[in-house]
Amino acid sequence: MISENINQIQSEIPDHVTLVAVSKYQSIEDTMAVLDAGIHDLGESRVQDFLKKYEVIGDRSRWHFIGHLQKNKVKYLIGKTFLIHSVDSIELVNVIEKESKKQGIVTDVLLQLNLAREDSKSGILAENLNAVLEVIPSCQFVRVKGLMAMGPLTQNNEKIREIFMELKRIYDRIKEESWGEVIKMNYLSMGMTDDYTIAIEEGSNMIRVGRKIFS
Repeated sequence: MISENINQIQSEIPDHVTLVAVSKYQSIEDTMAVLDAGIHDLGESRVQDFLKKYEVIGDRSRWHFIGHLQKNKVKYLIGKTFLIHSVDSIELVNVIEKESKKQGIVTDVLLQLNLAREDSKSGILAENLNAVLEVIPSCQFVRVKGLMAMGPLTQNNEKIREIFMELKRIYDRIKEESWGEVIKMNYLSMGMTDDYTIAIEEGSNMIRVGRKIFS
């Protein structure tokens, strides 16, 4: 069933879009089934669960940490992730820089925005984004590779589309500006099970899908 679900999703998305299988809450067996189906980008949102799977799967996956990241848990991710999607403050940038320096490893991250301004979501508000970006060029062990956001909690597809359009505009603006080598807009991570088709229409090149793969 997992491989059939993945095949269905892959038939719907363009080749340039990376499918991140959100394996949080899933068993090792089901997570391995995703790898067997040819998907090697896995998304986890809790450090403890991630570490348990990493012990078994290791570098056979490109690991994406997509959940809210507490500063005291950063050290457990360094050197193990392909991307940390959920960087939402200057303080978190500084901790990732410090812990990465300790291990002599450069950590790639995405900046998470909260464009819907929902209290239930983490993320940088649009008006605070430049303050975070201005910190990055002084970092030696953190590289920003793009942006991430979640669609708003609504059934209104037009409101969802508006948020994704706004994120794409911000992504394009940063791409055109000169922020230095440590800020590159390579990945626009937006779109989940219920809204990834809208996200792709609005320019997403990385979607995070869980329920549609594992249900």
